[in-house]
Amino acid sequence: MKQKIAPTIILLIILFFVFFLIYMKFYNEEKQAVNIVVPISTSTYVSASSTSPGVKIYETDCGSYSTGTVEVDSKKIFVDVSDDECKQTLGLSGRTSMNDDQGMIFVFNDLGNYAFWMKDMDFPLDIIWIDDNFNIVGIEKDLAASTYPESFGEEYFAKYVLEINAGYSDKNNLKVGDKIIFTENN
Repeated sequence: MKQKIAPTIILLIILFFVFFLIYMKFYNEEKQAVNIVVPISTSTYVSASSTSPGVKIYETDCGSYSTGTVEVDSKKIFVDVSDDECKQTLGLSGRTSMNDDQGMIFVFNDLGNYAFWMKDMDFPLDIIWIDDNFNIVGIEKDLAASTYPESFGEEYFAKYVLEINAGYSDKNNLKVGDKIIFTENN
């Protein structure tokens, strides 16, 4: 009887081991499929058909960012919408670049003085403060990562803050008083 049990136990152990290896292979392939598009460990880019070609929805540990557009003088910027504390704290940190027509808009519940810094940034930005009537009330240009921990914009009373690539404001002649149109995608 012992001779029949030993081969059965060995066979069960081998089968368990084979199934475990197969499971781990598929589990790791699934993780690698996600990691192929991960620029940093906490974020993922996924395709988005509702935005411009090449624009991606940004997904982080804070969740997915909704997308939208900001228009100034008929120029369109495709934006990720940062609308909660977690996303607003993370901002664009960790991203290595953006297309010229991309940015991030921070949507706050109330008008206020919102200071921004360049913590963990890999590229320079122009930052634009916008009031509740969608008028530009302040612009800080060409802010480099090396300015951290300095804060910018605390003097502007705003409800929205737009981060775009450095130089965009000058290239497109954006100025205080310009009106924007913000549309959030569903």
